[in-house]
Amino acid sequence: MKNIQDYWAKKAKKAGLRSRAAYKLEEINKKHNLFYGSQIIFELGSAPGGWSQIIARLKDKCSICYSFDCLNMTDVEGINFYKYNFFDDEFNEFSKDFFSKTDLILSDMSVNLSGISIKDAEENKQLNYFCLELSKNLLSSRGKLLIKSFNNENLKGLKKEFMNNFQNVFIEKPQASKTSSSEVYLLGLNPK
Repeated sequence: MKNIQDYWAKKAKKAGLRSRAAYKLEEINKKHNLFYGSQIIFELGSAPGGWSQIIARLKDKCSICYSFDCLNMTDVEGINFYKYNFFDDEFNEFSKDFFSKTDLILSDMSVNLSGISIKDAEENKQLNYFCLELSKNLLSSRGKLLIKSFNNENLKGLKKEFMNNFQNVFIEKPQASKTSSSEVYLLGLNPK
C-alpha cells in the first residue's frame, strides 16, 4: 500500500505539483468535464495549491478562479488567491458579488484530524454543509459543486441533501486517494 501512496507523491513532485491532490481533481475532471463552460470558479481551502495548479491549467483562458484559504499560499499564475476565513465578514462581503453567477465550486477542505473519529466526522460534516449552503447562493443554473467528504455515517445524509439540490449526483474515489483513507468526493451538477 505504501508503495502506491509513494508513487503519487513522487509523481507529483517530479511534475512540479504541490500535492498529490492535484491528480484527484485531474481524474474527476476527466470523467465529468468540470471546467467546460465554467467562467467563474471558486476554490475553497486552496492551500498548498495542488488543485490551484490544475485549475490554472484546465480552465478556459477567459475564466476566472478565486481561491480562498485561511492559510498562506504561494501564488499560482492564473489564480486569484485571497487569505480569508470563510466564517468572517470579509469572505461574505466578497462572495455577495457572485450570487447566482458562479459556475463551479471546488473544495478539497478537511479539518485537521484529531484522531477522535466522532469529533473529526462532525467537524467535517459542518464543512461539507457549509459548502452546500454556500452553493445555494453562488451557483448559476448550470453550476457544479465538488467537495471532499468521508465514507462514514454522515455520507448518506449528505448525499440525500445533494440529491435534493442537484439534478445529478456522483460519488468519486480517485486513484490518488490514500487507500487507507475513507475520503470520497461528492459532485453535484445542475442545481434544481
